[in-house]
Amino acid sequence: ARAKGLTIDITPMRDGGTRLRAVIADAEIDVTVRRAAGHDCLAVVVPWSDTRFQYTVKDVALPASGTLTVGGVMHVLPEGQSWAVLDHGRGRWPYDITWNWAAGAGRTHGRTIGLQFGGKWTEGTGSTENGVVIDGRLHKIGSELRWDYATDDFLAPWRISGGGLQAELTPFHDKRTRTNFGVLSGATDQCFGIWSGTFDTGDEVVEFNGLVGFAEHVHNRW
Repeated sequence: ARAKGLTIDITPMRDGGTRLRAVIADAEIDVTVRRAAGHDCLAVVVPWSDTRFQYTVKDVALPASGTLTVGGVMHVLPEGQSWAVLDHGRGRWPYDITWNWAAGAGRTHGRTIGLQFGGKWTEGTGSTENGVVIDGRLHKIGSELRWDYATDDFLAPWRISGGGLQAELTPFHDKRTRTNFGVLSGATDQCFGIWSGTFDTGDEVVEFNGLVGFAEHVHNRW
């Protein structure tokens, strides 16, 4: 992609990884994302009608390495502590839609954990986009989850529960965006923070803490 003051290159690699490069004024990113063979991802079709649907793939807990340069100062992403998430979608959204999305990843108690949760936009469709990846294996949560958060204070803790999950995000930053062109508008609060909690796989209760990630509330008319 090329635009005024912006270049983006996404390059698939022969070993299955992806190199991400982007340059804007005073900032540059060069990151390589690895995907181990057999690493599970979550892919689901969410149907609203016979003619309107969204196919989404959420791939979490992908190891990342590389550099971020801001203001001439290079920051190296620490290997083993840096993670990428892929959000890939195809379909047709309703004109007026609200959704929640949350993800996180990290090493905790000797295991690699990836979190993927979605809400609101899947209600009533029979599909969900909820799951926990433990050491590369996806444990799908087939039920809708309960989201508890304050829309008047997005930096307050977010709590998500149900289907064997008890998770809490303690935010440290709200990436707040607003767009209003009348017919087209959007509002996003994407809160980055630290995840902690437990997940019952049916065979064991897995505890996690210190996972970096985010949770978001989005309302779009598009």
